[in-house]
Amino acid sequence: MQGTFPSKLASRSAAITASTWFFLFCSSVLLILCCGPAQASADFPRYPVIEKNVRFWENIYSQYSTSQGVVHDSNDLGIVYEVIPIFNHRLPGASKINRPILKGIKNKYSKILNQLAKGIQPKTKDEKRVAALYEKSTRKRFRQAADSVRVQIGQKDRFLEGVIRSGAYMAAIRKIFKNHGLPQDLAYLPHVESSFNIKAYSKFGASGIWQFTRSTGKQYLTINYEVDERQDPILASEAAASFLKANYKLLGSWPLAITAYNYGPSGMLRAKNAHLNYEKIFTRYERGYFKFASRNFYSEFLAAVQVAKKLEKKPGLRLDKPQNTLRMTLPAYIAASDLCRHLNISKDTLKKFNPALRQPVLDGKKHIPKGYVLKIPNYNRQKALLSSIPRIFYHSKQKPTRFYRVRAGDTAGKIARNHRVSLKSLRQANNLDKNAVIFVGQNLLIPNKSSVYKKRCSTVTTANNVKKTGTSVSTMPIFADIKKQKPVWKNIQTARSVVLGELGVYEIFHKNNKRQGTVTILPNESLELLADWLQVPTQKLRELNNFSATRRLHPDEKVKIILNNVSAIRFEEKRFDFHLETEEDFFNAYKIVGISSYTVQTGDTVWDICRKKFDLPLWLLKKYNTNLNLSSLRTSQQLTIPIIKAI
Repeated sequence: MQGTFPSKLASRSAAITASTWFFLFCSSVLLILCCGPAQASADFPRYPVIEKNVRFWENIYSQYSTSQGVVHDSNDLGIVYEVIPIFNHRLPGASKINRPILKGIKNKYSKILNQLAKGIQPKTKDEKRVAALYEKSTRKRFRQAADSVRVQIGQKDRFLEGVIRSGAYMAAIRKIFKNHGLPQDLAYLPHVESSFNIKAYSKFGASGIWQFTRSTGKQYLTINYEVDERQDPILASEAAASFLKANYKLLGSWPLAITAYNYGPSGMLRAKNAHLNYEKIFTRYERGYFKFASRNFYSEFLAAVQVAKKLEKKPGLRLDKPQNTLRMTLPAYIAASDLCRHLNISKDTLKKFNPALRQPVLDGKKHIPKGYVLKIPNYNRQKALLSSIPRIFYHSKQKPTRFYRVRAGDTAGKIARNHRVSLKSLRQANNLDKNAVIFVGQNLLIPNKSSVYKKRCSTVTTANNVKKTGTSVSTMPIFADIKKQKPVWKNIQTARSVVLGELGVYEIFHKNNKRQGTVTILPNESLELLADWLQVPTQKLRELNNFSATRRLHPDEKVKIILNNVSAIRFEEKRFDFHLETEEDFFNAYKIVGISSYTVQTGDTVWDICRKKFDLPLWLLKKYNTNLNLSSLRTSQQLTIPIIKAI
């Protein structure tokens, strides 16, 4: 007995050891298979509740082109009614041709679903097919589905082009996210936002491959009339990494942080406080603007990562390559024309390598700013040329913006003569039509003086003669003018008082050793912007106006400002540049093709009219309704609505 017991114990120990090693081996294999190459699966979980949505977007990105419309239920993306051919969505005039087609197909399925909701038995092939999709659904579900028919345009060709473009930036962007200690697959998010189109611009001012709005982008990037770093994929990616990192710190998970990129971090925090986690938010949250786009944003991201990685490995697909560049921090301001001439490069090449430079810099209205990190192609003698830029090319100051506010009795010809520029250049600088129609209160950008000054000027029609179906109005900002012209009045004091009277800075006075004024707030302006232009802390303006920490400005309200650190003229020049930048960006991407009218209904707000009914930026609505008080709409009030079209 004593001899057999130890041998059994040893045998048993051996068996345990063998089984333990086997378990550890299998566990290691599983860890390698499941967690090794896809740490992102832990960062970016593919919840069962969104599985149908992810598959839907994978198909949109990989199966259906921009010549196809996928008709589906917006609440259940697993239900697809039909895939229809449409006029290629990216071609000129496609929207106009497709609009009745898409409306008709939506009406078709809404009608079928409403009949099923009434208990009418399906008879036609289409009716039976739709009924089968819902199996044993209730009448309530059919009624809900009737209001949820949606058409999604395919993106296969657009997505493929985005993958090709991404080759120029993907390695650098992945490195940026790695350096920030973030999941590198976040680098694929621009596929959802812009398909890596650096020129992407939305109606509401989102710009670049990361589609930063000005307010969000301003937290991390330089955005002004000379430079917009949202347009630079690498600089914008640094900003995106910082923004996403802040979202993650606030919200605690990547599904929430990524959704917040679309919906906003504060809105997402409210959703988290209400429902605790992403899955519950996805299925239950209904507040505010958390609609189809926000609800699907994370699903689109997961789909984009999956499809893009497959395409990147596609045999024969040639991705764009990164640029080979030289860099230099400019010690002073410099004209783009002088720089290009010295470096023997075209302005197109300068723009290609420096996408953050705005058109006014390339056109010579502004200098390339001091401190800008210039990038040029690395070839030939460029390095030597870059280090030998003549000192005479540099300037100590930026070029000021010249503009003028239209007064009663003005004509475009008269304004051109007074500023010694040609009528043609004035028209071109302000996108005026062939009749050069202007209106009182309009701000006109004064171009650089023409080499040939035309004395003869056309007679123009006043704004009162513009018919709603006829000539379009100007595309320049409507707010006060501050250009300090050479005096044309008899004495400088009179000239100064007239200029100040047109600034939009009213009742300038001294109080408590502070030079103060009052401005009327325009669309897109914020207390933070005013403080930046005035070079004062935002808190000082809050205290001056007795505003709470959460108070937001509203268009057409009057706000007190402090003018101790900048002149009224300098303040309004900054203000003009901001609005000019907004409008120039918009009209580089969209054009006005007509106007219509709208009668204000009970309960309407300007935000509802702009966002929900006409998909317009607020400043554009204001432009076409100059006498409109945005803070007090009246029922039955008539509004002029511009009809816009993507260029």
